[in-house]
Amino acid sequence: MSLPPRLVPALEILGAALVAVAVAWWAVVYGQVIASTGMAPHRTVACLLRTSDLCSLAMSLCSEWHILGIRRYSAELLWSGAAVIAAALLAGSAARGRE
Repeated sequence: MSLPPRLVPALEILGAALVAVAVAWWAVVYGQVIASTGMAPHRTVACLLRTSDLCSLAMSLCSEWHILGIRRYSAELLWSGAAVIAAALLAGSAARGRE
């Protein structure tokens, strides 16, 4: 992968921002899920990475108000951020290998 060297840090920042937004989104949704359903906090950590049946059930049982009206979390944003970070790191290491 060949990217301009100045683009690599921008991609790293973008990827980190996407991951941070995904974690904040998860925290908003599952913070309310934990408060409303009594679900153990450690059981929601897996929901950060993928939406299982248990995660979907917990989100649907939560009838409490969420900040900004957010009711569902989707792990695709987290994985998209991770992919952007990985691409930036690969592009950066390829650029350093050419030097």
